[in-house]
Amino acid sequence: MGIDGTGSNADGIGARVYLKTARGNGDEALVQVQEVRAGSSYLSMDSIDLEFGLGDSTAIDEITVLWPSGRKQTLRVRYSGQPDHGYH
Repeated sequence: MGIDGTGSNADGIGARVYLKTARGNGDEALVQVQEVRAGSSYLSMDSIDLEFGLGDSTAIDEITVLWPSGRKQTLRVRYSGQPDHGYH
């Protein structure tokens, strides 16, 4: 999953992303969190794309982005487990 910021922080460095998924076995929802970080060393650079594992989750319910500016953005989505979901 990639996120797009605006202005001088177009890569969203420092943004914290929460992904809430429904569990297929009836357990309560699972919330995962990752932060967009940038770092590099000689001849290498970290990817700014985020990857979340869905495991036995049957749906993505909500994605929340906490931007470095303090703004909170919540996206309500429905991912039904079909391949090629296109969340980039």
